[in-house]
Amino acid sequence: MKGKSSYDKLLFVILMTLLFMPMLQAWLQWIPLKPLNGVTIETERPQLSMESYRSGDYGKRLEQYLGEHYGFREPTIRLYNQYLWTCYRKTYAKDVAIGKQGWLYYPQSVSDYYGTELLRWQPSVEAAQHNFDLEVKYMNWARTILKENGVELLAFMAPEKGFLYPEYLPDGERDTTTFNAREYFEQRFAETGFPCIEMTRWFQQKKDTVDYPLIPQTGAHWVFPAVYAADSLFRFMGDLKGEKLPAIKIGELHQVSNHGMDNDLEHLLNLTFPIRHRFGYSPRADVSVERDSTMVKPKVLFIGNSFFWGISSFVPLDEVFENVEFWYYFSTAYSGKNFEHTESINQMNVLERLLDFDYVVWFTTGNQMYKGTSGFAKSAVLNLCIEESKLKAYIRHIADEQSVTTWQAKTMLFEHPEMLPELRGDSLTVRSGDIPYDQIIKDIRKDSVWVAALEAQGFLRTATLKMMLRAEAAHIMEGKPLYRDQQAEIRFAQFCQQEVEALMSKMRNTPSTMEVVEQQAIEKGQTLEKTLRGNAEWLIRRKYKLHDCKLLDNPDAEIPLPPEFQTEELLNFATLK
Repeated sequence: MKGKSSYDKLLFVILMTLLFMPMLQAWLQWIPLKPLNGVTIETERPQLSMESYRSGDYGKRLEQYLGEHYGFREPTIRLYNQYLWTCYRKTYAKDVAIGKQGWLYYPQSVSDYYGTELLRWQPSVEAAQHNFDLEVKYMNWARTILKENGVELLAFMAPEKGFLYPEYLPDGERDTTTFNAREYFEQRFAETGFPCIEMTRWFQQKKDTVDYPLIPQTGAHWVFPAVYAADSLFRFMGDLKGEKLPAIKIGELHQVSNHGMDNDLEHLLNLTFPIRHRFGYSPRADVSVERDSTMVKPKVLFIGNSFFWGISSFVPLDEVFENVEFWYYFSTAYSGKNFEHTESINQMNVLERLLDFDYVVWFTTGNQMYKGTSGFAKSAVLNLCIEESKLKAYIRHIADEQSVTTWQAKTMLFEHPEMLPELRGDSLTVRSGDIPYDQIIKDIRKDSVWVAALEAQGFLRTATLKMMLRAEAAHIMEGKPLYRDQQAEIRFAQFCQQEVEALMSKMRNTPSTMEVVEQQAIEKGQTLEKTLRGNAEWLIRRKYKLHDCKLLDNPDAEIPLPPEFQTEELLNFATLK
């Protein structure tokens, strides 16, 4: 009897432990768990109020929140996904289509092969042809203007997995009433003389000569084979401008275990165990760059999709190019040595940036081309053909005429550039009046001393570097004295900036001042350092009566220099501290 009682207690303890462990895990997170792969949108815990309680909204939102935050959620989901995969070859992952013999594809790649992708993005076959023809026309116009300014524009089409390995696609019925966007663009580019390199057919030919998959069985992107495509691309780019780019040298291939981008689709399945019985292996080799005195290192901009990362992962691009930027889907710009710097395309001067490169490569794959150029061709033409002031005037006119906001009017214009009379028809007849200014700015940026001088002048005139560059270009165009040459003003600005640093140090050591600054930072949604610097700069500008010297109000405002800075025979700056 006593033994039975101890047995019952043990069962009770085990049962309670199993019941409360998920609750404790959700509360304490005491066991670190591998997060699920894919995009997760966090649901915030709802706030209880009388209104949300009476409407029933609180209960619904709380149920959704708890369903996403219970303990051991990740291994539970992985175990269930493993059951679906092992027993039924099934998944609920929306971005994965399961093919034959364990092959995985993007659903877009499958529908592209069967001809059903077109009508997901275009209202009709006829509309698709019209829209694609416009894209080709705008790409040619953009190339014409860029080429006039020393920039080469070309297109690159990475291989499509569905067309490379169609034998493993899930069964489907081909829609014969549509057409393939990749083939259409390639044909129209050839007809109009637009430079384009298309890799699907080349990879189809290479497929039977290698013993490894050119795009992995459980991945959506190319991996090491991207190096061979990059070599072809760089040679093609050099031929367009009659110059030699550094050459890629590929060492002896060796096998490695599949990992990373090799299995990016498998990762989305969130399985407990890796998929077995893979086809082939994943190749790797040492990649180096050879160059000599006859070769050039140009600046290149890639605009397109994630297939670019395959090239950047294996090719030392910083040894091939002086500078590389990647504009992901013409939405986010990545730059820097490891592409660690990001910037929204909407926040940049597209015209100035385009003119700053030697090559611009529109980088895409077949199933992405149903969306055209993701807005790049239209934006490029608007910026290259119409100056900024006129664009703003057009946007205001459209807003008034259509009774919409300026943001809506801008969106309408950038989706339909043919709304402007200058961009109708088949002939390119206009050029942006901003181009000469941006070419000057491009040259100024190459001179670090000049840029530093403009940054100093920007302090005196309450202007950003971007504003000062534009103003300096205007002075060059108009034959006015340059801001760069106003040495007294520049030295005074440097002196003021030293005072700003000293004042910031003093403010940091004053608790009452820092309390005010911290409150301002919270109200403005700024960092503490930015708010502190803004206050210090404002005080120093007031001290030297610079608050009325604003570039936007008066580009040629006379700076009220203190007496010691007004003589031509300036003292050595070090003595002015």
